Amino acid sequence: MKIMKKYSLVLNELSSLVDKIDDNEINSLVNSIITAGHVFLAGAGRSGQMINAFANRLMHLGLSVSVVGEISSPHSRKNDLMIVGSGSGETQRLINQVKIAKNNGVYIALITAAPDSTLATLADYVLTIPAGPSAQPMGSLFEQASLLTYDSIVLSLMANLNETSQTMKERHADIE
Repeated sequence: MKIMKKYSLVLNELSSLVDKIDDNEINSLVNSIITAGHVFLAGAGRSGQMINAFANRLMHLGLSVSVVGEISSPHSRKNDLMIVGSGSGETQRLINQVKIAKNNGVYIALITAAPDSTLATLADYVLTIPAGPSAQPMGSLFEQASLLTYDSIVLSLMANLNETSQTMKERHADIE
């Protein structure tokens, strides 16, 4: 199979998910982000890389955000929000972090391919990306779809928060 046919296969798999993601789940997540005092984000592996990109855009929107485990991450407070990206919903480190956050009164939002997972049972909000069987290896479809979902959420937040690419760019790092 030629490379561009594989590229088309990836795009077709991603496109097949568009109508399978619940708008109500996305809207609940958007509203929870808007009302949160501080947003913590966590993930592991490639899912963690995708959520780090989401954290970056939330910061560009002017929101108070941090990635769990970073040295500059603040103490959690009641009514903060922790967003976790986990395809399996079973990563033990994330489960432990979520339990600590819940004990501190933090709301939990999970983006997952496994709505019946351990993390889903702990979450206040679950956004399911039904990235089931795939021709791609090891959760790649979930990881790709989660990044596109995060970028779609950013577009929604931009509208809700009256932000533009220009206002966001003003918050972009300048010491690089």
